[in-house]
Amino acid sequence: MGINAEIYLIGLSVLTFLIIVFLFIKKISNSGKLKVKIEKVSDSTNHQSFDEGAKQATLKFDDGQSEKIEDQELVILNLISVDKSFFDVDQIIGFLSNYGAVLNNKYFSYIDEQGTEIFRVANALNPGTFEVDSKTFAVVIASNLSSVADPVNTVKTMIEFSINFSEKFHASLCDEERTPITKQMISHIETRAQDLARLKQLKNVNNKEN
Repeated sequence: MGINAEIYLIGLSVLTFLIIVFLFIKKISNSGKLKVKIEKVSDSTNHQSFDEGAKQATLKFDDGQSEKIEDQELVILNLISVDKSFFDVDQIIGFLSNYGAVLNNKYFSYIDEQGTEIFRVANALNPGTFEVDSKTFAVVIASNLSSVADPVNTVKTMIEFSINFSEKFHASLCDEERTPITKQMISHIETRAQDLARLKQLKNVNNKEN
């Protein structure tokens, strides 16, 4: 009888220990979900700072063919040098040219087979253009999804381009607020593109019926 009691006590002690461990691990796991930290890329640097006015002027999609500004669906990404050192602009120009981009008003446009601009690449620093003597540690990529034929493929191409650029020039891929981008952010952009593509298809169907 004494042996059975000891076995029960040992079993009860083990069960209690396991319950305590389970609750402890669960508490750590739940608290860990709330401690996701995204470090924002600092704008403070000894080099030139970002110039929002120059960037907006360079990326303004107002060629007369686009919708009103409030109807635009802009996707903006930033590629920023990891250590804030200047990129080699000659290498950037060569990379963009090899990637199929064309120089247009001192920024680069990526054009599809029909000759339509998909997205553009500009210097994120003042004055926002690419020239032989330009210096920059940041590049901005932008597209107006409302004006492209295939928003989903446009976003895919922009992401692929950004990843290739990041790997070659040791740059961080960031969103329009210059915060390092996450998979969730990319998924959000892709979802926006998918929704816009559905709206375009629906609009085309309605136009054909009318």
